[in-house]
Amino acid sequence: MTACKKIPVIALLAAAGALAAPAFAATTVIYASDPEDDYAPSVTYIEPALTSQYYYAPVYVAPPITIRAQRASEDALITDDVAYSIASDPRLSGRVGVETYRNEVTLSGRLTTPGQVEIASRDARAVDGVSEVHNYIRSRVGG
Repeated sequence: MTACKKIPVIALLAAAGALAAPAFAATTVIYASDPEDDYAPSVTYIEPALTSQYYYAPVYVAPPITIRAQRASEDALITDDVAYSIASDPRLSGRVGVETYRNEVTLSGRLTTPGQVEIASRDARAVDGVSEVHNYIRSRVGG
């Protein structure tokens, strides 16, 4: 090979080495040759890495979390179910309070018509676990 063909090959190898070198070394120094001198190839000097760099993720150890709370009683579950049943009924408009004691539901508040009072009472009776419904809802006729 002639000297003119060797220079691009050497320059290409030097460039590839320069690109790969930062992955293996701490510092890379590249010396470029004089562009007018056809016989002086580019030289790459790689300084070896003296220290290896490792990253250790810290491990945190904590005691397990314990949550202590009272279990929801059957009355609380019935109250939630009755309140949801009444609130999700689109035929009712007004305010209704729900209380439960020993599976007996007490309804209080105001609805627009006497028919809505009966619908609320039926919705409460339809919930599982309800033994009796005390209906103290008042209708607000004309309001």
